[in-house]
Amino acid sequence: MKEVYSHYDSSIVGLLNGILNESKIPTILKNWTGSNIIEIPIPCLYPSIHVLNDSDAHEAKQIIQDYLDSEPEVQPDWECSNCGAGVDGFLSECWKCQSSKRIPHN
Repeated sequence: MKEVYSHYDSSIVGLLNGILNESKIPTILKNWTGSNIIEIPIPCLYPSIHVLNDSDAHEAKQIIQDYLDSEPEVQPDWECSNCGAGVDGFLSECWKCQSSKRIPHN
């Protein structure tokens, strides 16, 4: 088992862990709640991702780095076809009526 990523923000660690799992790389999270017990940041208590197979470490680090280096994809705002509300582009459903975003077919 090898550590491939550590960060004080568990939401970032969780997101990256999900990306690795989608890539079929088995992982385990350590210190998931350890950094939340004190106010002083201690790096050895940061939440961390460990690959179960050492042979996956290089690929996992590359996937993480590629994600962190990528530019965020900006989606245009859209209008709900059900209720007409204006919805922020990053949302996949309407904030007002919870209807799914309709993706136009080409």
